[in-house]
Amino acid sequence: MILHFFRRWFSLHHKPSVRVGTALAIALLLNLLFGAAFYLAESENQPGLGFWDSVWWSMVTMTTVGYGDYYPKSFAGRFLVAYPCLVIGIGLIGYSLGVIAESMLEGFNQRHKGKATMRFENHLVICQCPSVSRVLQLVAQFRAAHGDPQRPAVVVTSRLEELPVEFRENSIYFVNGLPTSEDSLTRAGVAQAAGVIVLAHDPHDEGSDAESFTAGTLVKLIEEDGGRPISLVIELADRKNQRMMERVGANGIVPVEGITDKLLMQEVFNPGLRNLFEDLVTYKKGCEFYIVNHRLAGRKLREIQIAALDHPSSLQIVGTIRNGVTIMNSDRSFSLEANDKLVLLAEKRADYDAFESTHLNPNLQPQTA
Repeated sequence: MILHFFRRWFSLHHKPSVRVGTALAIALLLNLLFGAAFYLAESENQPGLGFWDSVWWSMVTMTTVGYGDYYPKSFAGRFLVAYPCLVIGIGLIGYSLGVIAESMLEGFNQRHKGKATMRFENHLVICQCPSVSRVLQLVAQFRAAHGDPQRPAVVVTSRLEELPVEFRENSIYFVNGLPTSEDSLTRAGVAQAAGVIVLAHDPHDEGSDAESFTAGTLVKLIEEDGGRPISLVIELADRKNQRMMERVGANGIVPVEGITDKLLMQEVFNPGLRNLFEDLVTYKKGCEFYIVNHRLAGRKLREIQIAALDHPSSLQIVGTIRNGVTIMNSDRSFSLEANDKLVLLAEKRADYDAFESTHLNPNLQPQTA
């Protein structure tokens, strides 16, 4: 048993936490040993001296504080106990401080080089780093959506050798490794993440979709093993690979091509429409789209839309999604089914919860703003 302990200790001694723990354990052991030795040497010369008084003397001597409330009077107490205690104590304190400083520096270097393991929860993980500016925009939107400017974000990429200054200033961390490696995703804390975005390694290279497919599959396997839902969104470089990407089971697939072209054409015929789209898709302007489940099966959509407009909150129900098909302009007889999803335009997701609770229970009257 003892042999196994020492083997285990030697195998882990290179770790900073083990070295700090070892230094503290040695300090505590020497504190007790010198305290016991002081008690044996001085108890006859100091009748009121107790064992824990001796331990106290040992501590203040080793730390060079020296209150003077207890001190050795005999030759043995001075030169065989106090002298070694003082010399060893100074050396041990210097060693402990050095180990602690080295451990802190090593931890900083590991984070700076992307070698540390993240211990966050409900954070954002971004796989790939096409550009620093794009990552900063995604993280800003993520934090605005949660109303938490300090929510952690981790980037998994092999393109960076060290943490960019912009990331450090915005409390964004990174893991140096391939997103197609389970070890890299594990070090990024994917199992505890609120969401994972897999960006195309190169938006102009259709081969990027193969890497995204592998990364997305690993995220879903980690989700399955952990039993905790992870919202996964994948950027698609080539629409030809959409069917392949759908097999991953991602919560969302966003194609790189096509959206910009369509927006450019809309801007030709409707100048200023870009500002409208930007307002709707950003989490900083206070009015966004939400897709939600409902408990209003059997109700006519038109009736629900009118009721939402009358609700005190700024809420509009602009359409539904049925069997994966978006319906934005249904006829008057359109009724909701249990599996339908509602498309909302609201300041926050909670506005719909308040509306639905009121509409399900007519006895609850909405409060006026």
